[in-house]
Amino acid sequence: MRLVSTSVRKTKFLGERLSNSLKKGDVVVLDGLLGVGKTTFIKGILKGFGFEDREIVSPSFTIISEYKHRRFLIYHIDLYRIDKKEELMNLGYEDYFYSPEGISLIEWGQKIEDILPKYVRVNLSFLGPSKRRITFGLKGYPKEKLKPFINKVESSEQ
Repeated sequence: MRLVSTSVRKTKFLGERLSNSLKKGDVVVLDGLLGVGKTTFIKGILKGFGFEDREIVSPSFTIISEYKHRRFLIYHIDLYRIDKKEELMNLGYEDYFYSPEGISLIEWGQKIEDILPKYVRVNLSFLGPSKRRITFGLKGYPKEKLKPFINKVESSEQ
């Protein structure tokens, strides 16, 4: 599925709508160039779970931020500073990915896609100064996984 966002607000809105398709144990891999809106999209997902923008900080230097939802944990992982998979292994990534108690949102996730058996893929690309193409894909999930998201987006555009 491909969508176009024409603003920061719409990018967050799409992330918020994706939260309807996510549950414990899910992994979302986000990729795209620096500054394309990966963190903005994640802010939308977290908004869908009841978090405020001011609570969300990109974990570029800490690598992992944890957010406690009333029913589960959300792990916001930023792999920008990770150059080798071995570095990730040293972080104990297994504790985060597919945690039965959490959802993992991974920026720069294309660096490790080959070690992930299943994930929701969100690719963001520039179409202009404030315009983004956002492409959604799945690996290891049935195509119905995104149905709640698609229904929410389609109903809001009518």
